[in-house]
Amino acid sequence: MNGDVLKALHDLDLSRLKVFKGELIALLGLFVFSVVFYRFGYMRNAREISALDGRIEGARAELGKTEAEARASANLEKTAAEASVSLKLLEDRLKNLKERLPSDKQVSRLLAEFSGTPGAGIRIVSIKPLAPEDRGELSRLPFQITMEARFIPFGDYLERVEKMPRLMIVDNFMVEPKDDSSAVLRAQVYLSAYMMNYGR
Repeated sequence: MNGDVLKALHDLDLSRLKVFKGELIALLGLFVFSVVFYRFGYMRNAREISALDGRIEGARAELGKTEAEARASANLEKTAAEASVSLKLLEDRLKNLKERLPSDKQVSRLLAEFSGTPGAGIRIVSIKPLAPEDRGELSRLPFQITMEARFIPFGDYLERVEKMPRLMIVDNFMVEPKDDSSAVLRAQVYLSAYMMNYGR
């Protein structure tokens, strides 16, 4: 078979190819241009494209990081707004509590509130302040009140003390008849007033 190819090449008349001389030169020029373009144009551009792809991926990663930071910042702003609302509610509750808690300068007025004008059928015998107790920011001021009263006015008095605008709590009370022949009761009431930073 190789012999046939060699014979065909030997028999080939190259003079007939002169007719296609211009086309052959153009084809050879196109081939040389393609090799030069591939070597110096496409391959160099392929390296630049690869470098650009790397930079694009880096920019995408940076954009993803920035978006994550923006989401975290938005969540932080939302959390800060919620915390601000909660703080405002707590401040309002503290203000309300402070209004209900007397200060140490108001102790005399406090005593007047639950001893003055106790009501018909009630006689205050004595008011004995007990030792204050420190409860952190609050102080508890306990009192022992001894009184003589009929049953219904005594109940009205306890209800009035519990409904005072100040923070007052009836801790305990003891009731016994004053004597066998009377409807008057002798009562000891233990109550506590709470106030901010007593004695500080």
